[in-house]
Amino acid sequence: MRRVDKLGRIVIPMELRKKYGLTEGARIEFLDVGEGITVRPSEPVCRICRARIAEDAALPLCENCIAEVLKSQRD
Repeated sequence: MRRVDKLGRIVIPMELRKKYGLTEGARIEFLDVGEGITVRPSEPVCRICRARIAEDAALPLCENCIAEVLKSQRD
């Protein structure tokens, strides 16, 4: 559980920031879902390592993970 400070800020726990690739400067969005608020990254992240990827990426993977997958296919 976290508390909202007087400026309306909350701290996202470290384990969740790591899991969803939320580094300093990452954009997130707040959605009103009727019974509460959903917070989610508004930028796409790699499905393997959770690093941010380009909005127009052809695959949901970062360049490093794509290279690792291709390398493992050759071995």
